[in-house]
Amino acid sequence: MQRHARRMSPIRNAQAVPRPNRYMSVIDSLPSRPLEPQELLELNAADALEMAVPIEDGGRVTGILVATASWVKGLGFDPGTGSWTVVEAVSLGGEVERVDALQACEAEILRFRGDDPEEMTAADAPGTYEPTVDGSE
Repeated sequence: MQRHARRMSPIRNAQAVPRPNRYMSVIDSLPSRPLEPQELLELNAADALEMAVPIEDGGRVTGILVATASWVKGLGFDPGTGSWTVVEAVSLGGEVERVDALQACEAEILRFRGDDPEEMTAADAPGTYEPTVDGSE
């Protein structure tokens, strides 16, 4: 009785196989719409972030400044695609202060949504959105 050797598939190099990231990215966790007040509070409470600051547009959170100890990112919502995107990322350390990184990311969010950061006044400046714990506005 002759046995036929079963052909085994080659073993792949474990380092060559892409592995899912242990941590979901901030963008992956966002809904495909502007954020609601409760969602912003939950994002701000996330262990992975030190802060999440809204950039409001007509009462809706269409931009978010997110920060950790090592970076600040500006996220903008694109209503055309129904998705969030990183419009600016700044690494902290060295000569870059957090406040400068926040301002740079905020300016890019404003440009992304079609506003000129140089023409913003105190009356229409972002950052006036203050959600409450119960979700009311």
